[in-house]
Amino acid sequence: MLVDTGRATDIIYLDLCKAFDTVLHDVYVSKLEGHGFDRWTTHWIRKWLNGRAQRVTVNGSMTRWRPVMSGVPQRSVLGPVLFNIFVGDMDSGTERTLSQFADNTKLCGVVDTLEGRDDIQRELDRLERWACVNCVKFNNAKCKVLHVGWGNPKHKYRLGGEWLESSPEEKDLGLLVDEKLNMSRQCTPAAQKANCTLGSIKRSVASRAREGLLPLYSALVRPHLEYCIQLWSSQHKKDMDVLEWVQRRATKMIRGLEYLS
Repeated sequence: MLVDTGRATDIIYLDLCKAFDTVLHDVYVSKLEGHGFDRWTTHWIRKWLNGRAQRVTVNGSMTRWRPVMSGVPQRSVLGPVLFNIFVGDMDSGTERTLSQFADNTKLCGVVDTLEGRDDIQRELDRLERWACVNCVKFNNAKCKVLHVGWGNPKHKYRLGGEWLESSPEEKDLGLLVDEKLNMSRQCTPAAQKANCTLGSIKRSVASRAREGLLPLYSALVRPHLEYCIQLWSSQHKKDMDVLEWVQRRATKMIRGLEYLS
C-alpha cells in the first residue's frame, strides 16, 4: 500500500537464533504470570517444560545426561502457543509496522525522509534491547533488508552493533518477494515443485485412467501452483505459460485428455 502511493519503503526481515530452542523456561513462566495466568496453570506448564534431559551420541560414545533448561518440545500443541505468548510484547511501544507469524518477524516503514530512516533504526535498537531482556539473540546473518519503491535511498541499518545486509529478494512465508515486488521469481520454483510431484506420480502410478490421476493431481500438484495465488497471481504471459505448461503435461498423462488444449 505504501509503495502504491509512491513512498519508498524498507522491509527488514528479522530472525531469532534457534527461536523455539533457546528461550529459558523461567522466561516463559514469567511471561505467563505477566499475562494473568493463575498459579496452578503456570505451575502445570512449568512441570511440563521441566524434567527433560538430553545427551549426544557420536560413533557409539555417549555424553552424560544433561537437563534441558530452555526451549519447548517440538511438534507439540503448546509449543507454538507458548512462543506466541513469549513474542507478544515484541511490538510494545513500536510506531512502525511490525508483522509477526511464529518466529517470522518483519519491520516495515517509509524511508523517503531522514526522519523515517531514523525511526526504523530506533525500532531496531529497541528490538535489540527486547532480545537482551528476554535472553535471546537475533541471527544477524539471516536478518535482511529489502528496499522497495522508487527512489529508495537504500539506507544501511545496524542491529546489535552489526550492519544488516541488503537483499534483492526474500522468502516471505513461502513466497519469493523481490525489491520491485515482481512475482515472476515465484512462478519458476512453484512450477518446479509441481513438476517434481507430477513426475513422482507418473513413475509411481501405472494406470492412466482419469478416475485415478485427477484426484492425485488435484491433491498433490495443484496446491503448488495455487499457494497464495491471490497475492502473487502472475500478470505476464511468460509466467502464465510456465504454470500452464505443468497443467498441459498433466493432461497428456491422462487417457482421454491428451489431445485437449
